[in-house]
Amino acid sequence: MDHGKTSLIKALTSIDTDRLPEEKQRGMSIDVGFAFVDLQKINTRVEIIDVPGHERFLKNAIAGLSSAQGLILVVDANEGLMPQTVEHLKLAKSFGIEHCIVAITKIDRADPELIKLVKEDVEEFLRKENVKCFGFYLVSSKEGIGLEELKEGIAHYVESLPEPPKDAFFRMSVDSAFHIRGYGTVLRGSCMSGIVKEGDTLILEPLGIQAKVRNIQNHGNFVKEGKAWQRLAINLPEIDHKLVERGFWLVKRGELLKTKITLISAYGIKPGKEYTFFFGMRGVSGIPRHIHEDVYMIRLSQPVVCVRSDRGAILDSSGRFVCGYKLLDPNPKRLSKAFVKKHLHLLKEDPITYYLLESGVKGMSIKELSAYFGRAINPQHTQSVRIGDILYHPDILKQVKERLLDLIQNSKGVIKLAEVVSKLKITQGILGYILKDLRGYAVVEGYLLDEKSAKIEELESFKKLMEFMQDGIREENDLFNFKDVLTVAVKKGYIHSLGEFLYIRDDLFKNFVEKLKELGDTFSLQQAKEKLKLTRKYLIPLLEYMDLKGLTQREGNVRKFTKDV
Repeated sequence: MDHGKTSLIKALTSIDTDRLPEEKQRGMSIDVGFAFVDLQKINTRVEIIDVPGHERFLKNAIAGLSSAQGLILVVDANEGLMPQTVEHLKLAKSFGIEHCIVAITKIDRADPELIKLVKEDVEEFLRKENVKCFGFYLVSSKEGIGLEELKEGIAHYVESLPEPPKDAFFRMSVDSAFHIRGYGTVLRGSCMSGIVKEGDTLILEPLGIQAKVRNIQNHGNFVKEGKAWQRLAINLPEIDHKLVERGFWLVKRGELLKTKITLISAYGIKPGKEYTFFFGMRGVSGIPRHIHEDVYMIRLSQPVVCVRSDRGAILDSSGRFVCGYKLLDPNPKRLSKAFVKKHLHLLKEDPITYYLLESGVKGMSIKELSAYFGRAINPQHTQSVRIGDILYHPDILKQVKERLLDLIQNSKGVIKLAEVVSKLKITQGILGYILKDLRGYAVVEGYLLDEKSAKIEELESFKKLMEFMQDGIREENDLFNFKDVLTVAVKKGYIHSLGEFLYIRDDLFKNFVEKLKELGDTFSLQQAKEKLKLTRKYLIPLLEYMDLKGLTQREGNVRKFTKDV
């Protein structure tokens, strides 16, 4: 507090971030303020957020830090490090900011030796907190000392930061809403990720209100699109500005999800005690349940929008900062402590595998998995099985296959497909995928059959097949309507496949053999033709099949029965 943050920002940007009358009257920042500076050397506009220093306005400080990518740590040359300086840095770390530049202010009023001591204290403090410093800058906002050097330092700092992910979904944290005559409602906030364009349809969460973007501004200038890490004012006439609260999110339809249960990593909280968890600017009360080590399951009082790896601050019931958290699972489906604990290494190191495992036989749509990460996920880069647009963990499908085989065995080789789907709680898609690679099984009349053990005699299609084939040898084309049961009937010996796409009933086949035996131990092709009254098209495949079965043996122009017959 009173270390000259607001004055420094005004000196750098010519923008006074203390806009409230009370701030002017008391000479201190109460709410977050926003400014920008255009750095020509790197052709970049840098957004600057003025964060209140007083401990009473901690939630406002969190609101400012929640959208920041870097930190200018401002320290008064005469006062040095103060408790709120320490707390602000810890807050910044809770949002994943572990680097900064330092501006030592009011050097025109301080002794050089004192400035040196303050710098050494800050260096030691940053070292202990494991925060990387990109430079110290000695400035005086009043006298204009060191401002150009600080701008160059900011430029160097900004260039060292990673670019915003190009594939991330659009998310904007809203801090205010108001009505403008002729335009309607305008929502102002910080774009955390993604891109928004004029004409896009957005959803105001957690209310779920849909609206179309009419106009977009960045610091008073109309733009066609807004990008990650920019301050935006978005004109959404269909939304009633009175419904909007600080911390609400603007997102695109169908890209992100709302949740009231999350899994986080945090140190310093106690199970069963109520805390306030910040998701962006929005604080929501919740109660943690300890899972293992630093992992907690949080039940929230209100739905929030969040994605994997989000960072945030946690306050106790009195409003004091406790610690930061990192989000591990935005929408856990398995609430069993044992399950989470067993797969903890996957949750932390291989989250996609974890999410697919916890989704079980329901699987995850590509859209849902992408929502967990806040960006488009390419299913080809995952260790999963894709059935339609649903992804499954291979082990889940392996377990389903094993349970399916047990079901068939316990049902004496015959079970209704509807019963399989119901008992295993699977989709037709999963069943079809498993059956495709399942050898020795067939689907007939809505039944799944074990081709070896199933009793098919009572199946209507089997009865019709046997009736259809009672007159003699049939071609495969004639049996198209019986193709499912035909395979099983062949394997169970009711039907013989003669090759050449010809089939014959077992009893008719045996009858033909007996008739040929009436010709004696040997017979010619012509004798067989006259005896069986068959054309060569059917007779030759029949006789060759008898050879293959070992019933006969061809010797020149005659065949003789084997001793086994």
